[in-house]
Amino acid sequence: MKKAILSSLCSAFVIPGLGQILNQEIKKGLVLLSVVFLIFVGGCVKLAFVIASIMASTSSIGGDPQRLLQAIEAEKLGSLWVLVALFAAIWIYSVIDAFRTGRRLDGEKSHEILSD
Repeated sequence: MKKAILSSLCSAFVIPGLGQILNQEIKKGLVLLSVVFLIFVGGCVKLAFVIASIMASTSSIGGDPQRLLQAIEAEKLGSLWVLVALFAAIWIYSVIDAFRTGRRLDGEKSHEILSD
């Protein structure tokens, strides 16, 4: 049970994919790490464009908070929410997969000990 808990905690609280690497599923772990990295970079780029657009549209209005809120609401944030949902789905998958694989590996290890 040790490997199941450690790998799922690493995937949950450190970075998705690390639990798979701890479970000796290197390729799967690297794919998950790469996808999470690409989602993070994509989210940062989209957020930078959103902030630049808001700053450009509000530079002439001064410090009016009402107009700033209107500029934020006018932005298309759908793709940003898609990236957040995709990250959440990959994160949940990573934790569940790391736990199940770790539990299976722990079971195999206990069978080896019992057969000796």
